[in-house]
Amino acid sequence: MKKRTLSPAKKRLLYALIGSSLFWQYPVYAAAEAAQPPSEQAVRETAAAGDATQREFALEGVEVTAAKDAGYVAKRSSVSTKTDTPLNETAQSISVVTREQMEARAVQTLDEAIAYTPGITPTTYGKDARGYSYVLIRGLSSGNYSSFTDGLRNPVGVFATASTDTYAFDRIEILRGPASILYGANAPGGLFNQVTKQPPEQELHEIQVQAGNNANKSIALDVGGPARADGKLLFRLTARTQEQDFERDYSSGRSVFIAPALTWKPAADTKLTILANYQKNDIKGFATGTRGIFSSDSPLYGYPSTLFIGEPGYDRFEREQKQIGYIFEHKFNDMWSVTQTARHSDIDIKYKYIDIGGLSSDGRTLERVAYSMPETLSADTIDTHFQAKWSNGEWAHTALLGLDYQRRNFDSRWLMGSAPSLDLVSLNYGQAVTAPTTPFYSQLSHMRQRGLYLQEQAKLGDRWVFLAGGRRDWYENDANSIKQTANTGRAGIVYHATDELSPYISYTKSFEPQAGADRYGKAFVPTTGTQYELGVQYQPAGSTARFTAAVFDLRQQNVLTADPLNEIYTGPEYNVQTGEVASKGLELEAQLTPVKGLNIIAAYTFLDNKTTKSTVATDIGNRTAGIAKHVASLWTDYTIQEGKLKRLGFGGGLRYIGSRYNSANTVKHSGVVVTDAMIRYDLDEWRLALNARNLFDKFYDVGTGYAGEGRTVLLTATHRW
Repeated sequence: MKKRTLSPAKKRLLYALIGSSLFWQYPVYAAAEAAQPPSEQAVRETAAAGDATQREFALEGVEVTAAKDAGYVAKRSSVSTKTDTPLNETAQSISVVTREQMEARAVQTLDEAIAYTPGITPTTYGKDARGYSYVLIRGLSSGNYSSFTDGLRNPVGVFATASTDTYAFDRIEILRGPASILYGANAPGGLFNQVTKQPPEQELHEIQVQAGNNANKSIALDVGGPARADGKLLFRLTARTQEQDFERDYSSGRSVFIAPALTWKPAADTKLTILANYQKNDIKGFATGTRGIFSSDSPLYGYPSTLFIGEPGYDRFEREQKQIGYIFEHKFNDMWSVTQTARHSDIDIKYKYIDIGGLSSDGRTLERVAYSMPETLSADTIDTHFQAKWSNGEWAHTALLGLDYQRRNFDSRWLMGSAPSLDLVSLNYGQAVTAPTTPFYSQLSHMRQRGLYLQEQAKLGDRWVFLAGGRRDWYENDANSIKQTANTGRAGIVYHATDELSPYISYTKSFEPQAGADRYGKAFVPTTGTQYELGVQYQPAGSTARFTAAVFDLRQQNVLTADPLNEIYTGPEYNVQTGEVASKGLELEAQLTPVKGLNIIAAYTFLDNKTTKSTVATDIGNRTAGIAKHVASLWTDYTIQEGKLKRLGFGGGLRYIGSRYNSANTVKHSGVVVTDAMIRYDLDEWRLALNARNLFDKFYDVGTGYAGEGRTVLLTATHRW
């Protein structure tokens, strides 16, 4: 494969875009200016295989291929073990959404990226323009609170919560089931791990322009490669800026993201990668952007779902996120190696909005309340683990000894005040709003968590894989007077019945800190998660395909429930820690490229998620709000390989979300089928693609009073050279 040098015209285009007006509004230009044009000496001939496992982008005799585990079907991951492990040697359910999958579906958010993954309950509060994720894993883990990047937890406040543009990531890994053994405190349903784009060893140049409905427009840039001729210094610069309108009236947003990265390889056994990012989100109007569904008991019943009840000049959400960190890897000898990953985060939130106060007797005057909710968050996270690999006869061992530390300082001060009323008939916007001054909530917290873990992976010959591990955690949060410890562990066995078929069984545990005390002043203990899972993986030899099936029994215990000694209407109310939520189910997934140019993803989930223990008898047997019992999806795309229409691609997807209940299980929302579609064409060094999500603009209640995302159409032009 012959790599082309950059023509002067293309260089001028690249650097003009870096410094264009779409980027300079925020502190991006200086970083872009530091990215010097690649030397002509550094542009050299390389070769790359073009098998079915790689992401191919054929360009008039030039074939640009992605690096490790490209294509639709991933075969390895470290999310479950923190070691480079084949997926068919892992005794736990894992799905990997590759970069090619995200590009094919024009993914814009985490929710969109994992929409075709089993075990997922999609967007339980509708699409959130602020970038927050409300998807659930096995009904027990929320995207906001179970999100990791490069193996490190993303910091969470209330609104001061990390959210990074998905253009920053090479892949997204979904680990289902308890994961405290390696990651500490976490909800039992599982976690998401976003893997950052890192500096490549070969030159990379990409410019992407998007335009769509709702005045959506964006420009993205991804460039990188060797910074020195000897290949010891690599760089990458990834950036994106976007503007769009949202589904609520008077609501729009703009964002900018930039991520410089540098890799230094002073020796063959040592590598240091520095990763930084800056993101700014500015949303005017209704911050979540999604349409509402006003029930019959709401004062807004009968009004349009796009109605904006705030003030166009007042309601605003601003987030500034800064992060810097590193990944250090060193191999001491053939047996021992160490990896250390660290990140510092600063998040600043300015959030103010107007909400409903009540409806006057005239039926048209809406009383309103003004809120202001500034927050700041600073967090440091570091994980260090030593790995030892050795053999003993027929046994091959991989041992992991690690320790991690998290620190988070969070400051939140919420204020409220009166706001002018709104006439729902004349919609008299434009009234002055007095800044709120009455405090109604505040939190100044300092959280620390330390964890020590040990893990052993052992292979016996070619057939048996054993996994066992344990962990001890120390957790403190002075805001809630929490000082708790927890022990967690897991064990699993994989048996390679054939070279293609691998059944497994596993047992895993997790914990989450729990604030508060019972009526006798006894502090609560952490809530826990316990799971038994039985599954099978099938990877046909000589093909690019992976099929998985898993059944599981997952239980969250020590859940707070009302103290039966509470007196009705009198005296304080207390909780006891005897509740339990059970999540049992079946998950099926297929990812395959049966022939060149054809990609298929299919998933099905049966999830029986309900309260099994509670002191409130009417709660027992209730399903968790917004959790569907049946969820299924199918995505397929095909690129024509021969003839006049060669390089024309097209595809589509169906997403079925079954019926769901409200929190009291008194209202049942019917199931819905959402349709997605795509068509694309590769022309010389360009790829043109047209994507539509919710093609038929299906309007449905996600189960919490919000509507699912409306139709989104995106036209994408990508230039790679």
